[in-house]
Amino acid sequence: MDLRRLRAGEWIAAAGGVALLVSLWLPWYSGPPGGEASLNGWRSLAASDVLLALIAASAVALLLITAAQSVPAVPIALSVFVTFAGFAGVVLVLLRALGVPEGADSRDWGLWLALAATVGIAVGALLAMRDERLSPEGAYTDLTGRPTTAPAEIETFPAPRP
Repeated sequence: MDLRRLRAGEWIAAAGGVALLVSLWLPWYSGPPGGEASLNGWRSLAASDVLLALIAASAVALLLITAAQSVPAVPIALSVFVTFAGFAGVVLVLLRALGVPEGADSRDWGLWLALAATVGIAVGALLAMRDERLSPEGAYTDLTGRPTTAPAEIETFPAPRP
């Protein structure tokens, strides 16, 4: 595992994944006075909670797989998947933010954290997919991002005579 391969996009997506997973245990909706105190993400969502947990896990997996792989093909393919999953998570949480479930009075701060986390996952994975920066001047890296020696000088030959 080489942490030097990780770029800002992977870190943002993984932080969003951890925040989304934590937000599922935080209060999403406040209950009425004299009733139940609050509903967290696990109790207020039907099947969306499992989907959001999988989206969060895939965002963290993007960081781990990018650091562990020796070639860039697998992390790039996974970042495409996590980008689409992140945007699906944004839609799921937005739909939950638009309506308040039965037995709740208002939205609570865990819901807004989940919305910010899903946006972070989508944007971070999009940045990870788009980041194609070159090595800095004078510093050479291989395809995995590890430092390497300068490439061999290319020898040129004159064109053949007709």
